[in-house]
Amino acid sequence: MSRRTLLRVGVAVLVCGVAVGVLGHQWATADDFPNARQRAAFCRTASPLDLQTAHDMGLHEKHHILADLSEQAPDGVQDEFTALLDWYDHFDPEDEENARAASFAVGEFIEHSCEDINIGGIKAADG
Repeated sequence: MSRRTLLRVGVAVLVCGVAVGVLGHQWATADDFPNARQRAAFCRTASPLDLQTAHDMGLHEKHHILADLSEQAPDGVQDEFTALLDWYDHFDPEDEENARAASFAVGEFIEHSCEDINIGGIKAADG
């Protein structure tokens, strides 16, 4: 499979994971940021992932934004970013379920940390 196809599949998993949701698991919260400045920087980096603008970005750019966010995210959500980025980098169909859970966790964390960002499906899943 080509790298471009793998990235497309990865983004599809991110979107599907967010849309499907994973219930009953406590993820990291926006309060896990050490200070408001770091949270604001994280949200500025995440802003291109909002549904209103994400369709204008290429898959490669989305992957880089997720990698940048991983570096800025608090420890409580690092495992989810790592699992998602590892899946993008080393696509393995056996890891798809874990990638879906990680993509939902990442999307949920972004939306709950950055109230102006709508990844899709998260706030609706909160009911």
